[in-house]
Amino acid sequence: MEIPVRPKTTGMNLTPLIDIVFLLLVFFLLTTRFVEEDGIGVKLPRAASRAETPKQAVSVAVTRTGQVFFRGRPVPLDELEARLREHLEEGGTVVIRGDRESVLQTVVSVMEAAKHAGAGRIVVATLREGGGG
Repeated sequence: MEIPVRPKTTGMNLTPLIDIVFLLLVFFLLTTRFVEEDGIGVKLPRAASRAETPKQAVSVAVTRTGQVFFRGRPVPLDELEARLREHLEEGGTVVIRGDRESVLQTVVSVMEAAKHAGAGRIVVATLREGGGG
């Protein structure tokens, strides 16, 4: 009776490598901060200073043509205050993503609507000088 002989395994055991890859994947998924962009084509102005935006901030975009977008949808200026009241916490932050070529009066009107809706802080989104965009 002949005893079968197993051939020597010359390959590496990949199980520990796969475990480490999955652990790294979970780590990066849990520690990455995802920024929600509204997809509106706005060229932000540049500034040297920079501050972090709170996670619960409400974003309003103003295009070069003066059109106002809230939550990715166009909104007339006279309806913006009511929409902000619905989605803004008391004393919350409103981030204005105004195109660098937009009309200043439209941006000021958005700021007034945010203030009347109860915003405690109004922030104008910018790009860091020397940054892309």
